[in-house]
Amino acid sequence: MGESNVLGGVPAGMQSARSDTGLTQADSPPDLKLYKSPEGYHAIMDWYQSVVDQIECPFESLFANTRFGRTHMLASGRKGAPALFLIPGVAGCAPLWRKQLPDFARDFRVYALDIPGQPGLSDPNPPSFLNDDYTHWLTDVMDDLGLRQAHFAGVSVGGWVAMRMGIDAPDRVGKVVMMGPTGVSRARLPVKIWLTRVMKKSKDADALQDDLTAKSVSSKSPGGSFGTFDRQLARAMALCTRHYRVDRSLGIYNEATGKINFGQGLRVLRRFFLAEPKKILRAFARPGLMIFGEHEVLYNPHAVGRKATRLMNDVRVEVVPGAGHAAIYDQPALVNQMIIDYLK
Repeated sequence: MGESNVLGGVPAGMQSARSDTGLTQADSPPDLKLYKSPEGYHAIMDWYQSVVDQIECPFESLFANTRFGRTHMLASGRKGAPALFLIPGVAGCAPLWRKQLPDFARDFRVYALDIPGQPGLSDPNPPSFLNDDYTHWLTDVMDDLGLRQAHFAGVSVGGWVAMRMGIDAPDRVGKVVMMGPTGVSRARLPVKIWLTRVMKKSKDADALQDDLTAKSVSSKSPGGSFGTFDRQLARAMALCTRHYRVDRSLGIYNEATGKINFGQGLRVLRRFFLAEPKKILRAFARPGLMIFGEHEVLYNPHAVGRKATRLMNDVRVEVVPGAGHAAIYDQPALVNQMIIDYLK
């Protein structure tokens, strides 16, 4: 098998990506259960296409078959080059890596993923955060692409997913890059930021987007300087807050009762904001690079970095100035080169 068995598009954009029914993606009837309204779905999809149109290198739109349905990805770089998977955080998607694809594609065959059950073009069947689903999902993607081994890089919860690949399936992994990963240490729940800036019902998506800046979503660490906060990331956060069913995407909505399963929700929050057991972290079995912004919102990056190097074998830690939780989006030129140098 290999990429020939996966459905492809053209470098010019997404319009030519085809489903296995032979219909263009735009012609396929969308499953709207993950969206609050048809208008919200179209708002997010219009944004998705607009960001895809900003990608400044040739790419393909591909689909891989997995146990969670079809997974969509944007692929760039020479076929046969070392494979590198890019995994977004919750409510993230493939186009957010638009500033990484041109740089990474010079040395790697890059696959920027839409996670099933998250915004994007993958099927609306989210893996569970409470078991090995994410590892099974990624190995399914690799198998359908005909890849035996790959590098993995992820942001936030995507960093945890990449880390778990280095724990649960090390034979499928080259190196792992974890950017602001969850699961390494107890994290601070940014309740004040969430309530005062993100969840204010008086703000529409446009106003919320403008309000999300480097300082508004970062801890107020003394000293240092704030870099830019990626405006497309801010737009994605604003649109998903207003239009996306995060409860369903996290698997905490009970379809039978029509209510959130709070017990399940607490278990997912524990997965996000508590550390993996030390024996699990010690089982990390591949070379790893951990990248934090100096203004990391979830925890003290220096303290967590020391913990990671103490518990996890062969892990290097970098703290990036002028960056917050998603350092690669705040300082793309600096972090892109850091990752390329490490993987090469």
